[in-house]
Amino acid sequence: MTKRRERERTRPLSPVKQLADGEVFRYLGRTYRLAVSGEEGAGGGVRLIAGRLVMGLDLAAEPQAGRAALVDWYCRAGRNWTGQRLQPWAARMGVTEPELDVRDLGDRWGSYRPPQAGAGVKGLMSLGWPLFQLPMHLIDYVIAHELAHVKVSGHREDFWRLLRTALPEYEERRADLDELGRRLWMGDIRS
Repeated sequence: MTKRRERERTRPLSPVKQLADGEVFRYLGRTYRLAVSGEEGAGGGVRLIAGRLVMGLDLAAEPQAGRAALVDWYCRAGRNWTGQRLQPWAARMGVTEPELDVRDLGDRWGSYRPPQAGAGVKGLMSLGWPLFQLPMHLIDYVIAHELAHVKVSGHREDFWRLLRTALPEYEERRADLDELGRRLWMGDIRS
């Protein structure tokens, strides 16, 4: 395959979203429609209520606040969801459970930073908020991938061997992540 064809095959196809009633957003692989209430009773942020993402902001007064509220919701929801998954994966891989952060990582799904001298025994695993649009099994792949870095830095053969031990189907999940990840909403908003 030529480089040009490979670039085209892997080119991001990230949609641009409109912050309006009925716009579709994904969480853990499921589809949810946005309901913009603009009412103070909705809490001023975003919440998942009865199968809808409810945004309690006046978007006419502050359009960029809607994007920020959605990203903040993905960060909080992703941190809560991963908190339940991290310990079992760490135990399965025989590694120390790192601290967890969910934030904007640009075009990366995750990262692992080893413990800093004098800062305790735990490292820091960061996950990108767009990751939480994907199905759970692909998020689990990224968690396992980053936890493998607790033992092995870089992507040498011993890294992939460790990952294969914990997640024998990692190659299929990696390919699915590459394909589905191209289609995720990365935060672009249409006015």
